[in-house]
Amino acid sequence: MFGNGLFRKSFALAFAILFAFVTTAFAADKTIKLSKFPELKIGFTSQNFSKWLPPNVENLKTIIDFASKKGFAFIELRDPNAELSLSAVQEIGKYAKKKKIEVIYAMGAGALDDKYFETFARGLANAKALGGPKFVRTGANGNEMNVDLKKQYWTADEFAKLVQNLNKAGDMAKASGMRFLVENANEGLKGDGVATFGITNLFGPKGVNANVGFQLDMANFFCVSRVENAPADVLAFFEANVKKMGYSHLKTSINHKPQQFLNGNELPFEAYFKPLAKNGKVYVAIEHANADTLEDAYINHQKSIDYLTKNY
Repeated sequence: MFGNGLFRKSFALAFAILFAFVTTAFAADKTIKLSKFPELKIGFTSQNFSKWLPPNVENLKTIIDFASKKGFAFIELRDPNAELSLSAVQEIGKYAKKKKIEVIYAMGAGALDDKYFETFARGLANAKALGGPKFVRTGANGNEMNVDLKKQYWTADEFAKLVQNLNKAGDMAKASGMRFLVENANEGLKGDGVATFGITNLFGPKGVNANVGFQLDMANFFCVSRVENAPADVLAFFEANVKKMGYSHLKTSINHKPQQFLNGNELPFEAYFKPLAKNGKVYVAIEHANADTLEDAYINHQKSIDYLTKNY
């Protein structure tokens, strides 16, 4: 009896070890890959869960667990005002590394905002402490767009100050071994270059220096920008500036409204994916409009995965 019991226990232990090995190997192999664009790394932004899981250590661990379970390669950690402590970020970075999830750090402040550089200095330290891809991101526009909801472009004075501040931030990031990025948002694509200035001007000959890179949002040109931008013009701008990029937000705009899961876009995703893959700009973070519930937010990520793997 003792021999049979010992055998059963030994067999059960061996089976458990084998099962753990197989499931671990399977988990490592299930990273989301697009058959047409296998170079691209698919992640998502924590902003998708911010309504229910605002950025703190425990919530971000929950988000990282979800990313690992679903086969995402990375997350964008959105810390709008750089309020996470350095120790918290270090803990998150260690946990993410254990789960084999890369983390990109992003703030929401705009370069004309009050106390921008105080926020940026905290965020730059946090981004470096994460130990992930060497990107640190803020907005380009900020409160100047919030106080005037009809504002479409930067004025000449705003543009001059914007360029000055972004160049300073870019220089600070480079000195820390990081790559500084800003995102397209409310501003129009292109102003007249005299009284009005948009994102094209910002990355044009009279705009920012080489230490300021571009964080593309694929849908903001159509559902966030306050100017109706033609897809052909957006594509031309993107193709001209893809080499200045760091990473992307992958979001759906339909009828000029952001959607809760991926389902096409007013400029087709493939028009973005080809240049991104060709130029090695491989980090692509899914961004959704807020769902109605946390459960729906999880479901919407699966819908987006299904859409991408079916179509690309």
